[in-house]
Order: sequence, then structure tokens, then C-alpha cells
Amino acid sequence: MLQGGQAPSAPAACQAYLETRLEGNILTLRGQGQNNTAQPLHLRYELITSRQGQAGTSRNAQSGSVTLVPNHKTTLSQTSFNVSPADHYQVHLRLLDSNNHVLAHDSLLQ
Repeated sequence: MLQGGQAPSAPAACQAYLETRLEGNILTLRGQGQNNTAQPLHLRYELITSRQGQAGTSRNAQSGSVTLVPNHKTTLSQTSFNVSPADHYQVHLRLLDSNNHVLAHDSLLQ
């Protein structure tokens, strides 16, 4: 039984996932979006990476428009970069609606 008059939360319309794969010193990131509804979703995505290390600082931004098929997971973007154990990096994946409201996000901090 619910307490305090709270309604059960509805499942999110979409989800964002970052998939990572490290091979040697190459980190590959794949941004995924999943539509949890029965209708197509027309969204924008942003995949932003930044890395700081001995070699300096790098930043990469990828974005685009996508239509997510109902009840399906889709690869939105992919990027790779060199990393060393001393590097610090941040990765942010965001799914946005037509009004630039964030509907889903995932991030990785190292």
C-alpha cells in the first residue's frame, strides 16, 4: 500500500546507456537510446567526452536527431580515444525532447 498519497512512478519513456570497451589503451564508448513506449520518439542526442592527461586536454561532442523505434534499443553514436591509468575523463550522454528538456542521461567519470 502506498503511503503519503504518493502515486506509483511511471516508467521512463526512454533510457540512455553508455556502453564501454577497453582494449589496451583504447577506450571505445557507444551511446545507446531505448524507447520504452509503444510510439516512435523523435529526440535529439548529445554525446560529450572530455579527457585530461599528460598529453593535454581533449574534448569531443557529437549530436544529432534520432527517431527511436518503439520498445527497441538503438546505437546513437560511438567514439574512441586513448587513455592511460593517470588520465581523467568524463562522458555524458543525454536524450532531449524538442524543447531541449533532458529526458534521459547517463555519464561516466574516471
